[in-house]
Amino acid sequence: MVQATKQRIVLVSGPPASGKTTLARPLAERLGFALLTKDDIKEPLFTALEGAPGDVEFSRRIGAAAMELLWALAPHCPTVVLEANFRTQSSYDRAQVALIDRSGAQVVEVYCRLPREEASRRFAERARLERHHPAHVLTEMSPDRIAEYEEPFALSPVIEVDTQSPVDIESLVRRVEAAWTR
Repeated sequence: MVQATKQRIVLVSGPPASGKTTLARPLAERLGFALLTKDDIKEPLFTALEGAPGDVEFSRRIGAAAMELLWALAPHCPTVVLEANFRTQSSYDRAQVALIDRSGAQVVEVYCRLPREEASRRFAERARLERHHPAHVLTEMSPDRIAEYEEPFALSPVIEVDTQSPVDIESLVRRVEAAWTR
């Protein structure tokens, strides 16, 4: 009889513009895990449903749908990195992570730490780039608004990384793998 392997999930959390996607892509690749990001779901939905640039309400609805898809797909991936602007203090998002945790999955959270003011500056800079997808309608986010993403879920082992400078992916992979062996 073959013994089932526990599902392994890495949550990459942190404020908007803190470098989550920049970190999640090579981390998933190096671990050999699938990668589910909110933006990779939101952007094609926005395009397929013919969202209008600047339509904040539509963008929010598509964003909420993208998060629902991310939570719905995650249990079907034996190994996955999940990346999004998780609202770590939201009772709904916390309940979703708790469900994953209760399923017996091994979960490690990688939290991208960045000062509010720097995250706000990066957010505005990113919004000005030509390659910025029209699904992302906000052009700035105040440091006060960024505060809602300021702490990790902390419902599983947390690895904090300072994203003010480049992160050593190999070292991070070792830390993630070590968290699973505990």
